[in-house]
Amino acid sequence: MIKNFIVLTKFVLSFAVSLSALFAYIMAKGEISTDMFIATFAVLLVAMGVSTLNQVQEYKEDALMERTKHRPIASGKVSRTTGIIIAAILVIFSLVVIYDLLGMIGVNLFLFAFIWYNLVYTPLKKTSALAVVPGAILGVIPPAIGWLAAGHELGEVEFFALGMYYFIWQIPHYWLLVMLHYGGYKNAGYPTVMRLFGQDSLQRLTFVWLMMSIVTGFFMVDIFNPQNIFVIIMLVVTAIFGFVSSLKLLQKNFELTDARSVFWKINLAFLGVIILLSIEEMIQFNTLS
Repeated sequence: MIKNFIVLTKFVLSFAVSLSALFAYIMAKGEISTDMFIATFAVLLVAMGVSTLNQVQEYKEDALMERTKHRPIASGKVSRTTGIIIAAILVIFSLVVIYDLLGMIGVNLFLFAFIWYNLVYTPLKKTSALAVVPGAILGVIPPAIGWLAAGHELGEVEFFALGMYYFIWQIPHYWLLVMLHYGGYKNAGYPTVMRLFGQDSLQRLTFVWLMMSIVTGFFMVDIFNPQNIFVIIMLVVTAIFGFVSSLKLLQKNFELTDARSVFWKINLAFLGVIILLSIEEMIQFNTLS
């Protein structure tokens, strides 16, 4: 039962998403507090809720994909009704938690995430190979929650840079998954960028988006203006690592299975930048305290 709940709510992925709120809080405030953990927990709840509803919506397609056919609803271990009830409980609980922390602005952001993910993005995936572009907006919501919980405003240039970084990164992140699981998406009837552009063109487009992610990362680093020499050196190393890892996409002997290593490496680079800037803000906060 616990295993089914973890898979149904995509707990591991939802937890990773919630960390976006945690790191955004630290990047905004430079310290750890109770509000940071409450914001992270609220994001975890809503992510689990909308993920559960997503499996209710896509159970037929999930059953046709090797990667997802063992999910609880797709495999018949959990009923769709149970899935809807669990999703509703999680989303409602998340709204209560975020209202207590941020008031209506938090509730509105969570409701937007629910509507955009389950009522816009999920149906759009079945009709458009480019659904990930508007869908990438969702990646900005968790860091927005952390930023607001830290007492800052979303109109600040620092959050604009952070939000753009999350938005742009998600597109090559998803396209690498499409390369890796193309057969499954094709069997489930999803229109994919692989079919739209072809493998060679998709490799080059993914590389371009990764370069845009790196450029956006440089912009964000410039805005946050780190001072610690160790952090600066590690940021440069991380950028070089991300760039070199991306070059694999331009090799003529690139195989779709190679997308796995590129996927993990660019995600490691992305996360590395966020962690390093969080460390920098904590150093500055403790220095000024």
